[in-house]
Parts: sequence; C-alpha cells; structure tokens
Amino acid sequence: MRRLFLAVSAGLSVLVAVGVAAQEYPTRPIRLIVGYGAGGATDLAARIVADHMEKTLGQPVTVENRPGGNGTVGTRAVFMAAPDGYTLGMTSGSILTVLPWTMDVGFDPLKLTFIGSTHESFYALFVKGDSPWKTVQELVAHAKAHPNQLVTANSGGFGLPDIAMAQLAKAAGGFEYRTVPTSGGAEQVLKLLAGDVQAEANSAAATVSHLKSGAIRALLVFSTSWPELEKIGVPLSSKVYGFSARNLSAVVGPPNLPEPVRRKLEDALARAMKDPATVEKLEKIGELIEYKTGPQMRDAAVKVQAEQLEIGKILDKVKK
Repeated sequence: MRRLFLAVSAGLSVLVAVGVAAQEYPTRPIRLIVGYGAGGATDLAARIVADHMEKTLGQPVTVENRPGGNGTVGTRAVFMAAPDGYTLGMTSGSILTVLPWTMDVGFDPLKLTFIGSTHESFYALFVKGDSPWKTVQELVAHAKAHPNQLVTANSGGFGLPDIAMAQLAKAAGGFEYRTVPTSGGAEQVLKLLAGDVQAEANSAAATVSHLKSGAIRALLVFSTSWPELEKIGVPLSSKVYGFSARNLSAVVGPPNLPEPVRRKLEDALARAMKDPATVEKLEKIGELIEYKTGPQMRDAAVKVQAEQLEIGKILDKVKK
C-alpha cells in the first residue's frame, strides 16, 4: 500500500510540475528549425509566422536553418529535442509525405506533435527563360531522344521535386534523367540560372521574382492549381498527364509535447494566420494560404502520405 501511495504521489507531482510549466510557458526564447536553406518557401513562411507568434508568446521565436537530406536533418533535430516547447520545426511535404516510404530517416514524422499549418505550396516545372523548350511536350521529346542528358534539381533527397518528375516521366511514356541535390528551393533556382541543371520542380516562393523578370519559364503546374500560371496558359499536370503533386507544410514540435503547451503554440499560430498583415506577407511569397489546426494538419499529412505511397508503389520507389 505504501509503495502504491508513493507511486501515485510521484505521478501527481509530475502532473503538477507539467501543469505549472505549461502555465508559465514560455519563459525563454524558442527555436523554429527549418530543414532547408534560407530563401525557399518553407524558410520564408517560417520567418513570417515566427515574427507574429513571438508577439503573442512574449518571447523571441528564432528561425534556424539546418539543411540536409531534404529536410531530414532539421526535422530529426526537432524529433529528438526535449518536449518542452522550446524547439519547434517548420516541415514540408517531402519529409511529411514522401521520404518516410522512400528511405529510412530514423524517425516517424507522423509522430511529431502537430501545431498547425500555414500554407500549401503551389508547385510547377521550370526551365530557364532562354531555354529552347517552350512547352512540356518539347522538353519530354528532348528527354526521350537524349536519355540521361536532361539534368534536374531536387532538395537533397527523393522528395516532392522527384515525385513530380518521376510521375511526369512515367505518364509521358518514360524517359531517363539525372538529378543534382541542393539545400532547398532557393538553391534549386540558382542551379537552374547558372546552367548546372536544365529543369527543376519548385514552389512559388523561390521562383516568383525570377518568373516576373523572365529569367525562368514555367512549363507545367504540378500542384492542383496555380491561378497566375494558368492565366498565362501553363497547363495543369492533372489535365495533361492525369496526376498532381501536393506539398504540405506544418509547424511541429517533438513527440509527446504537453497538450497545454501545444495549445498555446496553436493559439499563437492561429492568431498569426488571422492577422491580415501576416496573410498579406505570405501571399506575397506566392503560396496558397491554408491554415489548419494541429489535429487537422496531421489528418491531412496522413491522407496525403497514403496517397503518395500508392504513387511510390507504381513508380517502384518504395524502400525494400
């Protein structure tokens, strides 16, 4: 009986301590880790919402870039961090819905604590502005006629850029190409502009300014929509080839983050997403603004990962 009493007392002490910590949280600066280099969609969105969240939380929210492995390096750091609310992450579709079934990343992203979402990236296939290919059909014809001479860029591992290109290659009847890894969307564009690659699948944030200047050209919209590109005649992959690629993003914390802390963070994110100035900044980087609560975002990630796993099976890209 005494042992039972001591065990119950210890358990209650832990619950009280957690409750007190949650009430006081946060009492020091918070890190928001981005698994990609600066300048891409994930990084820019993280910085925009962090600026607003710190006003609500009363503590600095500092973005820290940890590129590598298409988001796995930074997201693993979040996964392994103490579940105290002081280490968070901004993830992308690659790490949430693609990489878990293509390689052993050392953790299950769906076991992260989901705080909420800010946007879903528009996604398209780009070439340089002076490229000889004016349509996706011309690029495909070249790739078929010259196996492995088409060079594309990705974000450091088989992720959204690769699943989009792999689906295109299969849907177009098959062609072979090579891939150059980068630290993220911003570097992908630089590789394209420098001539190191001939094509790349990328989001709006990293590409809009180059599109407006004419430095790059869009040939195909991979996402379910991209109104600005559709207006100028860029076709949807869903209409031409029968597929699309969704790139979700989410603010997450380590597994087992106390629910009171998660709710405080979710509230801060929700306030940011209700602020017209924050929404305007997100719209300026060209992303599809789509706030979801933590539970809603996790449900979306589970659904899209299952859909993309089926695509992976068809493409024979699922890890053995």
